[in-house]
Amino acid sequence: MGESLKLKVPASTANLGVGFDSIGLALNKFLYVEAEVSADDRWHFHHKGDNLHGLPTDEHHLIYQVVQFLEQKYDMSVPPLDVTMRSEIPLARGLGSSASALVAGIYLADFFGHLQLSEFEMVEAATEIEGHPDNVAPVIYGGMIAGFYNHETKETYISSIEPPYVNLVITIPSYELKTHDSRQVLPKSFEHEQAVQYSAISNTMLSALMQHDYQLAGMLMEMDGFHEPYRQDLIPEFQRVKALGREYHAYATVISGAGPTILTLIDPFKSGKLVRRLNKELPDCESELISVNKSGIIVEKVYD
Repeated sequence: MGESLKLKVPASTANLGVGFDSIGLALNKFLYVEAEVSADDRWHFHHKGDNLHGLPTDEHHLIYQVVQFLEQKYDMSVPPLDVTMRSEIPLARGLGSSASALVAGIYLADFFGHLQLSEFEMVEAATEIEGHPDNVAPVIYGGMIAGFYNHETKETYISSIEPPYVNLVITIPSYELKTHDSRQVLPKSFEHEQAVQYSAISNTMLSALMQHDYQLAGMLMEMDGFHEPYRQDLIPEFQRVKALGREYHAYATVISGAGPTILTLIDPFKSGKLVRRLNKELPDCESELISVNKSGIIVEKVYD
């Protein structure tokens, strides 16, 4: 009896300004994956659509590498698969495209390798590969997650947060910005006094967010010192998007993940006007409303 797996994997945005490598939010853009055991005992990857153009179709593919990692970690084997992928998530734009593919690889290994991993074990495996849970945890669980990965003990800690009742606007530039390049501009270390200050800002932002005080939360989101001051110059459109957001009294405008996508949190009554203005004034970017994904990855198992 043949079996196949269909996955609908959400995008994600990370950091929300001050939550560098620790806060993430699942978004309703998706990576669609269908997989079945290969008929010729070889791995095959089929990519549909422009968003996956240029990805490898051999053993350099991220999904293949994730499956290999789990084979070694759990001392098991996964048969070669025939994998078809289609994506609404643009690559290297700060919307978690690699995290979505990584999570897809874990689910494929779990299903075809008969691992029976729990969701949290999947988060642990994804975090071990990624190095931090801010994208992968919300992709699996949905909603908003804060988390921490202890690199010494390899332990993962996560906590769910109620997503904010605001509208989200993403402005996606036409160019890519690799996470590696975006990390290269960050300082290697911070003075103790600076670290205490930025940590306090992050803690207070989360508290304000949980109290639905979006004015205060938004103001604090824009006070980040860990990454945004160093990455803004890599995104020429950032200051203009931020200025337009303020014209419409947006709560905050921040870099989504490593960029270059820009995320604006705004009152629902003003979001449509802002999107239309952004698309008019920044025609080389694509601005759109996007909603929070609350379900996480959707899995459909098919048995012939």
